[in-house]
Amino acid sequence: MSGTVNTAVEMANLALAHLKEAPIRDFDFSSVASRWFKNHYAAHRDAYLAMHDWDFAIELVNLPAETEKPPFRWAYQYKLPAGTLRIPQQSVGGSPGGTIIPFEVVGQRIMSDHPPPFPLRHVRRVVREAEFAPLFVNGFALFLAAGCAHSITGKNSRAEALRQAAREAFDQAGTSDALQGTPLPMIDLDIIANR
Repeated sequence: MSGTVNTAVEMANLALAHLKEAPIRDFDFSSVASRWFKNHYAAHRDAYLAMHDWDFAIELVNLPAETEKPPFRWAYQYKLPAGTLRIPQQSVGGSPGGTIIPFEVVGQRIMSDHPPPFPLRHVRRVVREAEFAPLFVNGFALFLAAGCAHSITGKNSRAEALRQAAREAFDQAGTSDALQGTPLPMIDLDIIANR
């Protein structure tokens, strides 16, 4: 399922269209807009990817345990794959109805008592815009537009309107994305169950 953009510049130009600004040709220093995207595009992309378990950004891997053991609390440690942006809830065998695997992220490692290999389901960095899903593209364009609105237009009211539109697009895209496949179970927190 391919999105509607093939490059970062095309993605930026969708955001600029929301601002009714002229498109750019590259992320360089030729304009205020191109300079803003050169400095902020990657951080905004990673933040938006990390906000949800986007289907196109999910990766499944089995992590081998490192030879060095954690100093305390956990039995094993596993090195995170490069480009990991967020680690959602994990279950044994990755099964939606599976037993929840307790773990802790410490720096670039996962600490757990789960024996190797550790079945990791994580949100990864996606740098090829052609991999973005269509609803992600729509929401991310608004998110980018909201981020750069004040710097490019100088209008706070426009930035606020775009932030609201970005929230609505994110909610719609996240809901549609979550309805694909079998959802993972909700965490049954002891503190809630004991009330």
